[in-house]
Amino acid sequence: MQIQRKTILVIHPSAKDPAEIRRLLANLGHTAVTVAQEKAALNLLGTVRFDVIFTGLSGSDDGAARHFIRQLRSVAPGSALVGINAGGAGAANEPWHAECDATIAEPWSPSRVQWVLDFDLRYFGS
Repeated sequence: MQIQRKTILVIHPSAKDPAEIRRLLANLGHTAVTVAQEKAALNLLGTVRFDVIFTGLSGSDDGAARHFIRQLRSVAPGSALVGINAGGAGAANEPWHAECDATIAEPWSPSRVQWVLDFDLRYFGS
């Protein structure tokens, strides 16, 4: 199966090494940009289109997280949204994850990322 190259925005305020995330996605054949702040992401989305947006909202209350997801949908229509589960098993049930098209648990691995892109998002946009 041929991998479809994607442009990916990663919004991850608590990422220990954003360059590592970009390398992982580049090694899978994708182009990635990382930002740590929601405002920076919204500004960037006003000028650049991404196929997929990974977002972590650790520490956000549910109302703020849902509001941010709605903002992303507004400024990036057509982009798939993937919620980052950065807090372990308990965080997998955060209510804002229901607003996303898929979720991914940390730590990331090439196979886990590719699974989300190829399997979890297989029907996105169809």
